[in-house]
Amino acid sequence: MIRLVVDDAREGSLNMAIDLAVAELSNVKKVPTLRIYEWSKPTLSLGRNQKTKNLNWSFIEKKGIDVVRRPSGGRGVLHNKEITYSFSISKSSNLLPNSLMDSYMKISRALIESFLQLGIESHMEPSKSKGLTKDFCYDASSFYEVKVNGKKLIGSAQYRNPYFILQHGSIPIKFDYESYINSFNYANSEKIKSHLLNSTIDIENILKRPLSKKELADAFKIGFEKVFNDDLFIDSIDRLELEYAQKIKDRFIVVEGNY
Repeated sequence: MIRLVVDDAREGSLNMAIDLAVAELSNVKKVPTLRIYEWSKPTLSLGRNQKTKNLNWSFIEKKGIDVVRRPSGGRGVLHNKEITYSFSISKSSNLLPNSLMDSYMKISRALIESFLQLGIESHMEPSKSKGLTKDFCYDASSFYEVKVNGKKLIGSAQYRNPYFILQHGSIPIKFDYESYINSFNYANSEKIKSHLLNSTIDIENILKRPLSKKELADAFKIGFEKVFNDDLFIDSIDRLELEYAQKIKDRFIVVEGNY
């Protein structure tokens, strides 16, 4: 059995803390969790080891954008007009391969199957591209990332330790290119914008309409059940997970002057 949590919109630091809390406790509960959630305000999430030197703090503060650091690796993602998924599983489970690439592939297969339920035909990226910068997640593609018509749809990243695997990813409903690009200081911002416009896609562009969190969750339930050959049951974040997340959430906050 796999938990399906369709969660509330929360502040960025708490979202990251909940993802980590659920992942850490998955090793105790031995129950994988698929969490679908939104963000209570626009938030820029940085990869675990991503530097902050190129952040445009004046723009970020003017627009009221929060900045957090993910437990996972990768590059920056602006969470605005999008829905995020996270999948947490104990390494003792036989539902997901332990190797990095094989685990990415299986989760991507589940994502692709999920999008099929919405009438979206997507595919896995077979190779890796470098991109124009080291800061934008959507500037580059990695192995097995999900694309539609050759354009990147989902930006995913993974964190793993000896006990669990956590993967989360952003699904843009309507891509906010201007805020995304202007959150960083780059002299060639117009070139970056042109590159992103040509190499990425969002849900509204595909379906020609918005997509609700419930619609996405319903599709994910079917897709993940098919690929993982297991039932998903509706659940919520429990008291222990939320209390632990509240204790650790401040570690994910990034302010000007942080590395």
